[in-house]
Amino acid sequence: MKTLKKILDFCASYGVAAVLLLLLLLLVFFGTIEQARIGLFAAQQKYFNSFFLIHYIGGVVPLPLPGGYLLLALLFFNTLLGGIIRAPKRWSRPGLLIVHLGILYLVLAGFVAHKYALSGNLPLFEGRSASYFQSYFDWDLFITVGGADGSGQQYVVPQESLAHPGAFFYAEELPFIVKIDRYYKNSMAVEDNSAHAIDGAALKELSENQSAEANIPGMLITLEGDISEKGILWGMQRGPWIVEADGKQFSFDFTRRRWELPFTVTLQKFNHEWHPGTSTPSHFSSRVSVKDEGLPRESLIQMNEPLRHRGYTFYQASWGPSDGKEGDPLYSVLAVVKNPAGQWPVYASCIISAGLLIHYLQVLLRYLKRRSRLSGEKGTC
Repeated sequence: MKTLKKILDFCASYGVAAVLLLLLLLLVFFGTIEQARIGLFAAQQKYFNSFFLIHYIGGVVPLPLPGGYLLLALLFFNTLLGGIIRAPKRWSRPGLLIVHLGILYLVLAGFVAHKYALSGNLPLFEGRSASYFQSYFDWDLFITVGGADGSGQQYVVPQESLAHPGAFFYAEELPFIVKIDRYYKNSMAVEDNSAHAIDGAALKELSENQSAEANIPGMLITLEGDISEKGILWGMQRGPWIVEADGKQFSFDFTRRRWELPFTVTLQKFNHEWHPGTSTPSHFSSRVSVKDEGLPRESLIQMNEPLRHRGYTFYQASWGPSDGKEGDPLYSVLAVVKNPAGQWPVYASCIISAGLLIHYLQVLLRYLKRRSRLSGEKGTC
């Protein structure tokens, strides 16, 4: 029992909390510096969405570090042990207990957002509608039985299952195995008449873009089974690759990951204003209508004024094409976020503020009582 108590005392100590906070500060510093070199998304994945990492000081000296995921988990348990379980629970001082509960709630909100939040974008031309939004970074391979119209049975192979050596996909209903010969995180389709080309085309591997959402992946695949076919799938291809086997059509489409919306969004009007004498926009906004079970709801989305509907939040993010001139048809890009813990940080901040207010009010009252008592004693003397 003494050994267990010592372990609990150590895990709940202020010293451990201070070390964890210093390591988090170090991660923020290194991650901010590396962001300029490897890009925002890659820096987040390396420094904050990991358990362990190796940072190279000056690009040469390796420095092993715990990742942000591990540090926040340890900080959560340190706060739970020290601030809730082992802390003295007295009605005379409830404020600090409430503060620690708020901190735990805040860390939990970050975990839920990291694990379960969805974020992507929705590009729309005026008059167009959509009932889905797409990922910034993740891609999926869609294999549809019955052609390209999506009416047949569909298999979805996530990017994570494709981007490693020897990757393949097989289903009993398919008359072939899909083998991934090469996978490129960023690529471009080019014309090629060499012997290694497929239907006069090839994939050219490109260096990864610092802006991860600008990377266009591609892959070379082979179908083995009742048929033997080679094909190219590229993220920006105009249509699916279609093959026939066993009297059926099979379409292969490599697109950004999509999530269905429980309603339809239509862009009614996209407004933009230019800085005088320039082609730089000074203001842009989108008037949209949301068609749900009832009547359509119209809303104006602009900077710092998002649309919130059924747990989804739509922000005015950007527009395109980037080289569009006055009079050209433009599209609006809405950032879409579904975060089940979206309001939790607000609640956590309120809990922490209430705890601090209670604590310092009690401190003030005790001080005033002590001062009054001392004044009374002096008056008696």
